[in-house]
Amino acid sequence: MGKRPAAPGPGGPRSRGRGRDRDLSPGRAEQQDVPYRLRELLRSRELMRSRQGKRRRRAERKPKPAAQDDIPVPKFKRRKREPEAAFVRRMEQEARHVLFLTQNQLQRQPEKQEPAREKPARKKEFWNKRLDKFRKKKAEKKAAMLEQTLLQDPVKFGEVALQPPVLTARPRKSTDKAGQKRLLLTSLLGPGHVPPMPKPAPVSLARQRILEEERERVILAYRRLKKLKQQQQQPEPSPGRPGKGTRKSLL
Repeated sequence: MGKRPAAPGPGGPRSRGRGRDRDLSPGRAEQQDVPYRLRELLRSRELMRSRQGKRRRRAERKPKPAAQDDIPVPKFKRRKREPEAAFVRRMEQEARHVLFLTQNQLQRQPEKQEPAREKPARKKEFWNKRLDKFRKKKAEKKAAMLEQTLLQDPVKFGEVALQPPVLTARPRKSTDKAGQKRLLLTSLLGPGHVPPMPKPAPVSLARQRILEEERERVILAYRRLKKLKQQQQQPEPSPGRPGKGTRKSLL
C-alpha cells in the first residue's frame, strides 16, 4: 500500500500563496469596500447638512415681524369651491380697506425716531480699559522677549574671560550709575586703576545756613578758649616787688 500525501499544514504551499495574495494591492480601486467608520461619518455629515437646510428653509418661510405702524399686505388666494365672482369681490373689498388705511395713516418722521440703543458708557469704558490692559501686556511681553534675545551671549567652546563685564547701561532698579560701583576684582586686575569718587549730594539752602552758623559758633568758641589759655599762661605781678613804674618815680 502506498503512502497518502500529507495534508497541507499552516506552513504549506496553500497558506503561503494565500498570504501573498492578501498582501498584494487591489486591482481596481472601485471594487474596495468602504469601512464601517467612514460610512457612518459620511452618513452623519449628510444628515447634518439636511437638517441645516431644513432649518434655513423654515427660517425663510417664517414671516418677519412687521413694524407697529406698518399696514399688513393681504395675500389673495382662491378658496376651495369659491366662485370666481366672490373671489374678485373679496379682493376688491380688501384692496379698498388697505387703501383706506393708507390714506388715514399717521404721518411718519423717521429722522425724529429714537436712534438705536447704544451700550452703556460704563460698560464701554470697562471694555476699553480691558483692551488697553491687554495691549500693554502684549507690548511688555514683546519687549521682554526682545531683551532676552539681545542679552543672549553665545560662548564658544574653550573661550576664557579675562576680566569681569563692564555695564554700559543703568539697570532699572539700581541707584548707582553704571560703571561706578567698586568691584572686588578691580584692585586685583588693575593695580594702578583708581575708581572715580562719587560726587557729593547737593545740599539745600537751609542746610547750608545751619552749617554756616555752626561753623561761626565753633570758631568763636575756639577763639575764647585760646584767649583764656593765653591769660592763664601770663605771670601775675607780686605785691612786694616794685615794678618799672615805681623805679622811675624814685629816680
